[in-house]
Formats: sequence, structure tokens, C-alpha cells
Amino acid sequence: MRIALIGLEGSGKTTVFNAVAENPVELPPGPPQKETHIQVVKIRDERLEACRDIFQPKKFTPAGIEVWDAPGLPPGSSEADRERRMRLLSALRDADAYVLVLRDFKSDRYPYERAEPDLDADLARLADEMLTSDYVICENRVEKLRGNIERKSRTVDQDKLELAVMEKCLARFEEGRDLRDLELDEADEKRIKGYQFFTRKPAFALVNGPNAVPEGLGADCAIQLRAGTSMDAQIDAELNAMDPEDRPEFMEEFGIEAPAAERFVRDVYRAVGLLAFFTVGEDEVRAWTIHEGDTAVIAAGKIHTDLAKGFVRAEVFPHEDLLEAGSMRDLKAKGGIRLEHKDYVVKDGDIVHIRSAL
Repeated sequence: MRIALIGLEGSGKTTVFNAVAENPVELPPGPPQKETHIQVVKIRDERLEACRDIFQPKKFTPAGIEVWDAPGLPPGSSEADRERRMRLLSALRDADAYVLVLRDFKSDRYPYERAEPDLDADLARLADEMLTSDYVICENRVEKLRGNIERKSRTVDQDKLELAVMEKCLARFEEGRDLRDLELDEADEKRIKGYQFFTRKPAFALVNGPNAVPEGLGADCAIQLRAGTSMDAQIDAELNAMDPEDRPEFMEEFGIEAPAAERFVRDVYRAVGLLAFFTVGEDEVRAWTIHEGDTAVIAAGKIHTDLAKGFVRAEVFPHEDLLEAGSMRDLKAKGGIRLEHKDYVVKDGDIVHIRSAL
């Protein structure tokens, strides 16, 4: 799962990135960021850690999400600024979900259009840029498809089918609406998948500053937000950069019970519809990421494609049952392990072992 941080210049995106990254990046003074930082961020899971304590495995592998920190979008209205925003957004289309970083602090680091933070204005700006970017791609494709059909191209039959769904999308964009609740059948979903529309994917708001998320944030937004949370990224970035031995004193001084960065990563993970299942044993205790509603055979494919191809049954049990029993031997003695078919819908925290013919 690839999560892209999107924000205006000076929103503190890279500070957010540094708050969660294992290897923080430098924030040199001078011109705005030009490169995209990418790291896989591990997700701390107390359930998985409890399983580790039981098995004492040779290897321990938490779930992770790939976080992208791209350059901020310039807020100006010049043609150069508009073109730069389009280029930056184009580079983020391959992400699976988006975190919209909203500035809720004052700083003299950037020449902001507004010295005072304005969450609603910044959110509206980001949503408009994403919607406009999708609109331009859709409009251009519709024009091309109409031309192909008029010329009776070799692909005219397929072009007509694609045009029908693209015109549905274009109508949404012309109304200033996103595509998240646009109902499409499987065939039409495949027809638009390659365009990687921003407004078809999950979006999550992050208020970067000392205050909580204000009530009603995003209510009038042009794109639908899955959820929102807040984080004072500067404090959490400092905490993340510290020697682990020094962190408790820092947290006590600032009244921090747990790093907000950990909560933020978990919140994003859940908000975009992800869950974790586990495989356990003496060799490795590991978390695997799937989407809500995924079945046992999809989970098998996450572990190895051969397990999905040769799927026979899945041994499944909730992690709570293992922790209560204390060992696999005691769990088996209690009959706590179920055999499930390939269409079993895996639940968050399930422990799954695959029986395969391959």
C-alpha cells in the first residue's frame, strides 16, 4: 500500500514524514523541496508483539505502508505555478491513497499567501487541484474516444464502451463532484483503472499543528474524506529523531502518553480500508496487509502466489484465542483451530496458515 502526502508548500509534509520515518530526511534551508522521499513505515501492533512473545521467533516482521513525501504544491496563481502543480500531482497518481496535510501553525520559513492558518481554505485548494487534474485527463480522453468513434477506428466497439463510462465520470467532474461513490460494474472499473483518478481513491485529512481536528472539517469539501486526525509533527519528529533511551523523559516533559505518529499511521491504515492478518511460528511471526473484505485465497496470494494457486484450506483462529491458550499445543487441544474454504472473509487479527497442494 502506497500512501502519498499531499499539501501546499510549507504545510509541514516533510516534518510529518520525519515523524513516522525510520530514517528521517534533512530539512535544509533554502528553496522548496524538489525530490520525493519514500520509506516503508512499520506499523506497531501490540497483538503481533504478544504473538512474538509466545513464539520467540528468529524473525519478526510487522506490517508496513510505503509513505511518499512529494514536493509541496505551489499556492500561486501564475501559469508556471499551475503547470508545476499539475506535474507534481501527475507523479503521485500511482499512490493507493492520499493524506492531505493541512497547516495549523505559524512560521516565517515560507512566504505564505496567508500568515494565519486556514484549514478549510487549504483543504478546498487541495481538493480542487485533485479534482481539476482528474477532469483534464477525463476530458482529453473523452475527446479522443469521440474522435475514434467518428472515424470508425478498429477499436470502435471497445471505444464506445469506454466512452460511456468516461462520460459518467466527466459529468461528475463538471458538477464539482468526485468519483468515490460512483457505482461501476467490474468491467467499467477495469476500463478506468489505468487513469488512476485521484478522486476514486481514499483520502484522509491530517491537521498538522497543536490543535485537534475542528468539528465539521471537510463537510463542504469537493472530495469525500475517509477520516481526519491531528498531529503536532514538529514535536513527534523531534521525538522520532531521539535516542530511544531519551524519549521517555521528553514525553513526560511534554505530557505525551504515546507518539501521535504511531496513532496517525494506524488511523490511516484503517481509514483506507486495510487490515492485518498474521502468520506465526518459531521461524517468523509476521503481519500481512490486505483490504477489508478480502478472502482466504487472496490472503494466501499475499504470502506466495503458489499458495493461492494450490489453495486447499486455511487454518484460521483469532489471535485472542492463541493469547488466551498460551501456546499452539494448548489451542489445538481445545479445538480452537478452524478449517475455512477459499471464500472465507479474513478478519482483522486472524492468524491464518494455508494448506496448499503446491
